[in-house]
Amino acid sequence: MLLKGLNNEKHLLNCIAQGDQQSYQVVFNHYWDQVYSTAFTFTKSAEISMDLAQDIFVQIWMKKEALKDVNRFESYLYVTTRNLIIDRLRKKVYVHENEEYLKNYFDETCYHPGQQLELKELEQAVNQAIRHLPPQQQTAFRLSRFQGLSHEEIALQMGISKQSVKSYIVRAIVQVRHLLEQHTGNSLLYTFVLLLLQKKI
Repeated sequence: MLLKGLNNEKHLLNCIAQGDQQSYQVVFNHYWDQVYSTAFTFTKSAEISMDLAQDIFVQIWMKKEALKDVNRFESYLYVTTRNLIIDRLRKKVYVHENEEYLKNYFDETCYHPGQQLELKELEQAVNQAIRHLPPQQQTAFRLSRFQGLSHEEIALQMGISKQSVKSYIVRAIVQVRHLLEQHTGNSLLYTFVLLLLQKKI
């Protein structure tokens, strides 16, 4: 993966480490296509490559504090990309089987009062997490996850670029996951939600 760095990259990384989302947007826009292309080279699947690229940038944001110590971001990004691709390919079958198990679990027990209560609590936790998102992130997230619109359709409806749509969804996933970690105590329900969040990027 040949990555050409940004001229002010070290400054941008320091800003990202402090939580600056505009700097993150610049780095995201610069490297997205190259990360996606690398993932596609390994997986030969557009859908899996999109998921991988999304997860890589989510991981970078979640571990943003470490960026202040990164001197060569292109090398750091390459290692992150390579490791996640290898890990995802290794676990691909397990994740698929686990997802099917969770879906069957809820299908088979949805009439049990205890499960109905769990699902109601889960729905409330998800809605609360989404309501905490900034307006643009919330809109992009809802259009993607709840209405099933493509990036192109969301960009057209919101009057923004496709790249901005991707960035909003990445940051929305990070924040929703963080809020669910704080408010969701049931690990099975939490795992199920994470699988759904990552289902379509």
